[in-house]
Amino acid sequence: MLLIFGLGVLSAQAGERVLTINEGNGNAAWFVSNQTLVINGFDLNSLGVSTPAVIDRVSIQVDLPIAGATSTVVIYEDANGGSPVDATLIAQSQVQITQAGTFTVTLPNPATITQRAVWVGFYLPPNFQFLADTSGPSVLTYWAWTPGTTFDLNNLGSAQVLGPANGTAPVNLNINGKARITAEITEGTTVAATTPQPQQQTNANLSVLQPYGLCGSVLYDTADEFVSYENRIDIICREVAHYEGPVSAPPGHIRRGPLYDLQVFKENGVVVQNRFEYSVTHCFRPAAEDIDRAVIGNAWGIPRTWRLLTTQRFGDLVCAEVWHGGNLALFVRTN
Repeated sequence: MLLIFGLGVLSAQAGERVLTINEGNGNAAWFVSNQTLVINGFDLNSLGVSTPAVIDRVSIQVDLPIAGATSTVVIYEDANGGSPVDATLIAQSQVQITQAGTFTVTLPNPATITQRAVWVGFYLPPNFQFLADTSGPSVLTYWAWTPGTTFDLNNLGSAQVLGPANGTAPVNLNINGKARITAEITEGTTVAATTPQPQQQTNANLSVLQPYGLCGSVLYDTADEFVSYENRIDIICREVAHYEGPVSAPPGHIRRGPLYDLQVFKENGVVVQNRFEYSVTHCFRPAAEDIDRAVIGNAWGIPRTWRLLTTQRFGDLVCAEVWHGGNLALFVRTN
């Protein structure tokens, strides 16, 4: 399990509470010389935070941003705590950090946490400077990098260097504190406090959308398969019985139409188990009376849990970017 050192929970405006491991008012600036992942660990059990819970905002204290560079905010969940080497990436979003001070990301798809431990942080560009407190060495801020290049965020074990910044190998750096990275969390729900709303869009090439053979009227973006993935995957979708997915719909919603199951295969029939390398756009055609209240849901994990996706409307279609295999369904708000 994670060792708890100065871990706190504060009140918040978006998520119900703020997860923080920081202490005191002292600050020290630290920079990364390679593209580096900096993450903080939180043990939800020790905090009395029930799961499932939703993280919708992540913040970092910035000392010196890098103009024009892209950072990636990440959230991992970890069933056994300890080192995050085997943690599962459940959310990521690319951002540009342009100013010093507190930078807050509101996630386009809030992350549902089902495990006791969670790691939250940023994959930062070279020479970026962030602030840490000065509360003393800790094993709850981890750094990860591969010199001169990047590594796969889906697999922390692929980083050449991964460890706490407490002076021990392999990081061999003691920041004498913990990175000022926090997260806002709401417990006891599988959806964010603000439910995704379908937003009308007009400028889209819908000619790339094609139906699956065994997935009813569900459409998917063939360009994602043949251009983004260069035809290196096969996407299989089929209609399944209702008991092959989560029993309950997300709060405040009812399911419309069949339940579907989505799988992505790589070479040699290997099923993609984690978050996809690239998202695959999927679209549903709701009934006319539901079009303004319809959102797409994707369920994955063990057990599978519904996540409502950021949904956009294109005429009589609603579409969302799907990042995980599992169940797909159309939901309609009930209020």
